[in-house]
Amino acid sequence: MQQPLKVAVIGAGMSGLFLGYHLDRAGIPYTIFEKREAVGGTWHDNTYPGLHVDVITRSYEFPFARKNYWSKRYAPGSEIKRYLEDFAREQRISRNVRFGTEVTSARYDEGRWLVTTSAGDTGTFDVVVAATGFLHVPKRPTFPGVDTFAGASFHSSEWDHSVALEGKRIGVVGTGSSGIQIVSELGKQGHDVAHFIRTPQWIQVKENPPITRMEKLLLRVPQLGAYWDRKMARLRLQTDGSETWRLVPGAEREAMNRRFLRDLEQEIPDPELRAALTPKEPLGCKRIPKSPDYYRVVQRPNVRCVFGGVQHVVPEGIVGTDGTLHPLDVIVYATGFETHAYMRPMDVLGPDGATIDSLWADGVYSYRGIAVPQMPNFFLLNGPFAPVNSIAIPTCLRDEVGFLMKLLDRIATTGQALAPSAAATERFCEGIRQALPDTTYSLCDNWYTDQGGTPIIWPFTRQQHVDQYADADLADFEAFPVAARAAAPAGRPAVGGAS
Repeated sequence: MQQPLKVAVIGAGMSGLFLGYHLDRAGIPYTIFEKREAVGGTWHDNTYPGLHVDVITRSYEFPFARKNYWSKRYAPGSEIKRYLEDFAREQRISRNVRFGTEVTSARYDEGRWLVTTSAGDTGTFDVVVAATGFLHVPKRPTFPGVDTFAGASFHSSEWDHSVALEGKRIGVVGTGSSGIQIVSELGKQGHDVAHFIRTPQWIQVKENPPITRMEKLLLRVPQLGAYWDRKMARLRLQTDGSETWRLVPGAEREAMNRRFLRDLEQEIPDPELRAALTPKEPLGCKRIPKSPDYYRVVQRPNVRCVFGGVQHVVPEGIVGTDGTLHPLDVIVYATGFETHAYMRPMDVLGPDGATIDSLWADGVYSYRGIAVPQMPNFFLLNGPFAPVNSIAIPTCLRDEVGFLMKLLDRIATTGQALAPSAAATERFCEGIRQALPDTTYSLCDNWYTDQGGTPIIWPFTRQQHVDQYADADLADFEAFPVAARAAAPAGRPAVGGAS
């Protein structure tokens, strides 16, 4: 009798907790390595003013862990953080988490993975799953003089709450979702805000009403909660359009363009400001920030838009591309993340000298978002080509983890290590490449795009994401022999912890 698989999970954010829940129910020993001191991942790191989830909150819940304490239709980040903390505690997943422990490397050695932490500890595991997400390595500003600024400055994901903002002149650099949310909130609070806009973004005007007490009561009853979910799905279709407008050109895409232009005209009466805020890039080629009030906030006297972006930084503030100095006391860099880092800077060394860096030297890729050739028993959640822009994360995880659990069962019963073949991975990637030119994602350079110019995004529908795992053939995987695992000593349960 073989000892059960031991699984190492890297990261205790939404993906790691979702997987931990399913490993528990399958009776598979596991350890989650978390570099932070708490669960939550990006929802632990990001605490900036105005942070909120930009999909309907109920679709951001785990389907097996419903809650009814949400304050708004699109919940504040603090509530998402609380939700994940509550889930980890209630499901007793926290007992399997090694907090404050960053994994620096994973090396495949004679059929098992040797995991090493920053403290120098090591442990051996049969399977490693990178649940690190894709928004955990901040993209640092590289403007000339950035280190000379005399005031306080920080990245949006490292908000310094010790800095008092009252009476300060605040510059916000960046027009992604974080920058839009920060400017909206600080502007509403009456702070003096300059928003530095190199490239204006399309912004979806989405109201964010409170969830009423009656609605919270309804959500306590599963049947009524399901009715509310259907109501929200219809609302999403009305506000966002169907998922296909981004995927194929046609009348629906043209209608969405007209809708966004109409919203701009209604929100910004001043034709000069409206023209300056009208993007030159096609709608949908970048991730669309959603805000109920950004356009209204930037018309307030305490908020101003600085178009053209940043030329350089000086001790007194930021010099724009037109040479104008904008005096500032605080600079917030909402400059995004290294979105193709995935598990890196962690080193991953497979058999025969393969490394994740060498495999991805010309651009990141994967087999169906969850595995990489030449890396046996090494898996990813929300890996390259996962639908991180078009499908709510729990829905994506439902599909990925469901298939991963089948792989773990095969690994356990056969005693072999599995990795997708190069041929199967190429077939998958070729299908992606063929579909991308019709999508809006291919129409401009964006954070999906890798160094080879390929948008690393899922260019199909939600249903096709479900279908790809139903159709996935285990024949797509190559088997690697492993040394037999010893049986667990009698009366002593196998453990998932590092040794």
